[in-house]
Amino acid sequence: MSGSGQDARGQGGTGTPGTGPAAPGPGGPGTPGHAAAGNGHTAPAQPGAGSHDPWWLDPALARMAFGSANRPGRSWQPPLDPDAPFADLRDRRVRIDPADPLQREFGDYELLEIVGEGGMGVVYRARQRNLDREVAIKLLSAGAAASEEIIASLRHEAQSAAQLQHPNIVVVHELGEYGGLIFYAMQLVRGRSLSRLLEERGALPPQQAATLLQRVAEGVDYAHRLGVLHLDLKPGNILVGDDGEPRIADFGLARRLERALAVANERIAGTPSYMAPEQAQVHGPALTVATDVYGLGAVLYETLTGVPPFHADDPKATLQQVLDAPLLPPRQRNPAIPRDLEAIVLRCLARDPAQRYRSARALAEDLGNFLAGRPVQARPLNPLQRGIRFARREPRLALVIALLILGLAAGLSVALWLWRQAEADAARASQGDRTQPAPGIADRDGR
Repeated sequence: MSGSGQDARGQGGTGTPGTGPAAPGPGGPGTPGHAAAGNGHTAPAQPGAGSHDPWWLDPALARMAFGSANRPGRSWQPPLDPDAPFADLRDRRVRIDPADPLQREFGDYELLEIVGEGGMGVVYRARQRNLDREVAIKLLSAGAAASEEIIASLRHEAQSAAQLQHPNIVVVHELGEYGGLIFYAMQLVRGRSLSRLLEERGALPPQQAATLLQRVAEGVDYAHRLGVLHLDLKPGNILVGDDGEPRIADFGLARRLERALAVANERIAGTPSYMAPEQAQVHGPALTVATDVYGLGAVLYETLTGVPPFHADDPKATLQQVLDAPLLPPRQRNPAIPRDLEAIVLRCLARDPAQRYRSARALAEDLGNFLAGRPVQARPLNPLQRGIRFARREPRLALVIALLILGLAAGLSVALWLWRQAEADAARASQGDRTQPAPGIADRDGR
């Protein structure tokens, strides 16, 4: 299901999230009672690597993190001296226990509970004292032992998201360091991830799915206009607040657009079931806004059908499906999906990037067309179909127009009949004039 996506090297597991605060986190569903989005199933994979991959790329760690919310022996124990650096713990993964008063103090923040964790980090609900507000804190689970690559990845994620201020993107408040541990604070979203929502309810009604994805597409378009590609769009990275508003989280794989266009795809990174074909191959076509449009289409596909467009028993097989397997049309999985909405999904999931929507904005506009009952660009209509669609959308106006047309036609018919009658009368009168003898001729004949 959506919350249990696969990474490019192995399959991650899932926890048992429920409702509650949903924070953008490092690995999809969080601990019971909460939902967190993230990239716990999204480890970058270096092609051609041998069996000595860095430990933080081991997918088993993601499985361990997702299934170890309260596992004995996994909690971090703070040094007795409260001023001692956290860096003393270099041989263990850091997992602070917020229930312990000695552990919950974290600089200006008070850690309240864990809302998500994955292979790279842990997300906490926290209270920021100086501003008296609740936030989400993302903390590297490797702690002070984290490599420069992992630290750089967290910084990159925070910096990519921090420049984006949009109602449909999770806001990053601060990137900092405390006791040798790198963290960033972000907006706490009360709700659940879309993956959790789909697990609870199954496929969403077409109108609801289209409305949700329209807003997500608007957020993605905003990121694109600021030069940022997300490259890991999936239900686990979309948080749906209690207000129903979706928010995009986890920019861990984000790239600057100009860099993505300038260099070939150097590695396979992402969640296979939602990766575009050009993203699923090394040194393939450049990654562009069309790559994120594909991801949006994959999310819309799952939101409408309950399953991702491609899914196999292992990540390698899934990637192969993405590259060459035929796509099962959404209506074959769910016949209740309107044809126009299916056409939008299929256009997003075209293997050729040039055949997809030219931008996330164009996708959002076409979803708006669908919601308003207007013809969609993905499925052009002939004039008769357009007229029928308009009559369904605006029945009263269509009736008025139809009456006007009928009145005009009737008026023209009457005018034409009167004109023909007048012509006939004129012809008969002319014929009568020609058949009547002239008076002078009649007089001569009489004599």
